[in-house]
Amino acid sequence: MAILQWIFHNIPSVIAVCVAFGFIIAIHELGHFLMARRVGIRCPRFSLGFGPRLFSFWWRGTEFTVCLLPLGGYVSMLGEEPDSDEAEEDFKKVSTYLPESALPGTPQELAAALEKVAQEPGRIPEQERDQFRSVLGHVRYLPPGTYKTMREVEGNFNDKSIWGRMATVVGGVTMNFISALIMFWIIGACYGLAELSPQSLPIVMKVFDNSPAARAGLEYGDRIEKIEGQPVVSGTDMVRLIARYPAQPVSLEVSRGQEKLQVEVTPNLTSAGVNFVANDAGLPQVVSTSPFGKDCPTQQFKVGDVVISLDGQPIHNLAELQKGLERVVEENSQRQGEMQKVEVAYGLQDKRQVKLAMFAEELRPEGKIGIMPAQVTEFKFNDTTTNLITAVASGSLGAREGFQAGDYLYLVNGALISNLQDLQQALQRLAGGSEPIVFDLLRGSEHVRLQLTGPIKEADLGLTFQPVTFGLAFKQSFVLIGRLIIAPVIIIQQLADKVLSPDLVKSSMSGPLGIMQMIFELSSDGLGKFLYVVALINAAVGAFNIIPFPALDGARLLVLLVGAICGKELNPRTEALVHNIGLYLLLGLVLLVTYVDIMRMWAGVPLTQ
Repeated sequence: MAILQWIFHNIPSVIAVCVAFGFIIAIHELGHFLMARRVGIRCPRFSLGFGPRLFSFWWRGTEFTVCLLPLGGYVSMLGEEPDSDEAEEDFKKVSTYLPESALPGTPQELAAALEKVAQEPGRIPEQERDQFRSVLGHVRYLPPGTYKTMREVEGNFNDKSIWGRMATVVGGVTMNFISALIMFWIIGACYGLAELSPQSLPIVMKVFDNSPAARAGLEYGDRIEKIEGQPVVSGTDMVRLIARYPAQPVSLEVSRGQEKLQVEVTPNLTSAGVNFVANDAGLPQVVSTSPFGKDCPTQQFKVGDVVISLDGQPIHNLAELQKGLERVVEENSQRQGEMQKVEVAYGLQDKRQVKLAMFAEELRPEGKIGIMPAQVTEFKFNDTTTNLITAVASGSLGAREGFQAGDYLYLVNGALISNLQDLQQALQRLAGGSEPIVFDLLRGSEHVRLQLTGPIKEADLGLTFQPVTFGLAFKQSFVLIGRLIIAPVIIIQQLADKVLSPDLVKSSMSGPLGIMQMIFELSSDGLGKFLYVVALINAAVGAFNIIPFPALDGARLLVLLVGAICGKELNPRTEALVHNIGLYLLLGLVLLVTYVDIMRMWAGVPLTQ
């Protein structure tokens, strides 16, 4: 009964998922189809979805079929698969019905010859009516011109020019990008700029091996409700509260399904990405490092290193290391408006010395228990301003403190700033306190931090922010698609540089189930968000397909381009073998991300909010 109630309650969302998937698949295949017909390739069938057929119809010699499960689709192009015998089995050749004597001729003349043949008694058996319809539609709507050979008329994929085949291959991603751009423009005109900001939930998405969390018994999907009695509302809260207790026992209140648990865990002491625990003698010992890049100085540490001194002062236990690091941070705190690095020297038991030149805040000791919080994406629309400062009033507080036109303001005391309203709200929250107000700016490619004494009113800063206009939304749509196209290159580079962890990539990837979940979650949260996520996924499908990996459109395009440059094409059977291998690898990737999706859905973790 509960399942039926859920189904009836969520019917609109289920329909929205089907419509979104069907649209994205159909628009991609439509691009292939239109370009194929434009260059004269015969397309006997266009199928949307798999499983039982719902309905079908004929148009210009192509049978369009809609099936029950909108999880895929294809355009059947004659001769595209070198091992297929579709011309003899599924689809009759044009030469089956059209006599050689009809050549040469225009498409209209050849179609008239076919219709004349069809009028001969018994010429077209009843069971071949659909086959003849396919041939007639293909011939009638061939590109204009005079056709001299039957090979030109047949419309075989491999008989067309390399440039015609390249245009056909790239037609799918082109249609994805064009339709996504149009949707972004419409959304920008109606709702403003869409903003996607990463957020985290206090739900355990990964427990690292041999970590304090693993030893304490925390599991995937656990929700941390309280830390030392303090309620936790986000993954950021969870990390911040645990960080207060380096090498000190911490009490956690955890929800596991319907069960409530009390868990005690002792965090590692972490400084600059290096995790320390007490060894058998009580001395700080390195158990893991999380370098910020291939040139990060923390890579000088090795797992198992034991620290016996800090800046020449003896260290006998974790507490002394913590106090020593805190002293370094406080003595070298950032001066107003400046970012400076501090050098510390660790003396190791094996007589080596490790010197780290880091920002003071990076050295601050924190508690880590070895878990990864769930990541979600927050969708919202902004129709006021961006976070780009376009002008600073002369003589204002902002001008005196170093704000400049062209700066991007993105953090105020850790709170994300995306527009003027966010800045106003952040300053109002800090109005009653005496703590310094820290502004994090992006100036070109440089990070700038300005520290002011509060309280501060937004008007006193004298900052003018870039207004949101349709022209800006128009421009940003191209920027977004460009970022999607280069995203795989950036991810690979960051993985190679160890800036991005494979675990974070895996936890943030989504397959078909994850995409369905995202559409499902946003389908009841307004038309604008639903259309935006459909446009975003539509553009992402185009960006993914253009990657030059076997079985994807990008690889097919690359093979044809190399053939055009070298004047010799790759053997079609060899190419098909390479693409088949790539297809199996992609299916393996889909199975992996589907497993991640199922685990996330089973744990009740949303993808958006």
